[in-house]
Amino acid sequence: MSARPNFTIARVIARLNIGGPAIQAILMTDVFRQRGYRPLLLTGEVPPGEGSMEYMARDRGITPIRIGAMSRKVSWTKDLATLWQLIRIFRRERPVVVHTHTAKAGTVGRLAAMATRVPVRVHTFHGHVFRGYFSPLVTRVFLAIERFLARHTDQIVAISESQKHELAEVYRVAPAEKIAVIPLGFDLDPFLGVNHRDGTLRRLVNCEEDTFLVGWVGRLTAIKNPDFLLDFARSLSQRSRSVRIAVVGDGELRRHCESQTEAAGLGNVVRFTGWQQHLERVYADLDLVVLTSINEGTPVSLLEAMASGRPFISTDVGGVRDLMVGRARKQSGFEIFENGILAPADNQVFAEAASFLKEHPEIRQTMGEAGRKFVKARFSLQRLADDLESLYLSLARCKRNLQLDLDPVASGQRIDMPNCAAAQKEAS
Repeated sequence: MSARPNFTIARVIARLNIGGPAIQAILMTDVFRQRGYRPLLLTGEVPPGEGSMEYMARDRGITPIRIGAMSRKVSWTKDLATLWQLIRIFRRERPVVVHTHTAKAGTVGRLAAMATRVPVRVHTFHGHVFRGYFSPLVTRVFLAIERFLARHTDQIVAISESQKHELAEVYRVAPAEKIAVIPLGFDLDPFLGVNHRDGTLRRLVNCEEDTFLVGWVGRLTAIKNPDFLLDFARSLSQRSRSVRIAVVGDGELRRHCESQTEAAGLGNVVRFTGWQQHLERVYADLDLVVLTSINEGTPVSLLEAMASGRPFISTDVGGVRDLMVGRARKQSGFEIFENGILAPADNQVFAEAASFLKEHPEIRQTMGEAGRKFVKARFSLQRLADDLESLYLSLARCKRNLQLDLDPVASGQRIDMPNCAAAQKEAS
């Protein structure tokens, strides 16, 4: 593939905290470097209390460009400083593509790209902040900002069909023809290699071999709804004493959750482990994974669970339904699919679903097999890289001032592009 080293792709993300956006930003920086491009990774600092993925960047020899003022919280002084720093970097580095991830980076990154007339501007919605985060007034302000930015963006990327529907039809951020659906992609090999228990997590949480171990993996923050997790834990423990729940992660609500756990007398049931680097060892020891979120894009924990051959129970939010395999079979208030279960945010229904899977190990086995087959086919790193490369080159060729002689990319994903005339007009 004949890519030119002066084809610079600047990827901007607010922080490399644990989660799908940071993983994708790091992996795509690495892959595009291997493909002969000149990738840049621009990011702010991971705040105290949040797990960091910066070790992944170091392991791949990636040195991010630090934007010291960039943070998740709104701060006019810091945000203006971030904008000015990005403008200076874009003027110096002259990227062909600026691809932004997450809301804050998407705002300041695209404004800086507009100010410096970067030819190709792309933004990925890994999730959105239009439900479950802010008051109605603040949400309307953020929607107005996103609609303005979308008019000056060549392509919006949604990570699921459900998310595209929300962005185009529910929140009207951009017209449907301007939104490409490109599912996430990861290095799944460590998880696909899970075939038996590792023992590390069970030792960490003092869980016996024959105890049913449920895992919750994520940031302990309000949108992930850890309070509901504790309600579920109480209901499940009342049904069976031979269960444990491992909470793998950290965040601003950890102390609150730990105190609530002790107050509810669940200290012997729910164990908090903090962040763990080798998550394949975590999933290897689990019998079931649960997700309790109020809002999600495509939850990485479910992709990792499926790749590890583990069944899951999840709330029906965001793009989760797009991950379900086969037709649903309704039972006791929840929906059973070939790879997992969707349930409402009702602790009794969640507990009933978990008890059902606890009592049917053969169903857990078949769910794990179906989930592994599903993610292996749809969420590979190679597929994501091919889709993004195809997108970048197609958009770059729309720009009349760019003379590119690059080989086309074969991709299994059909990505709908805006026509060139519209792209040039709207992103100018």
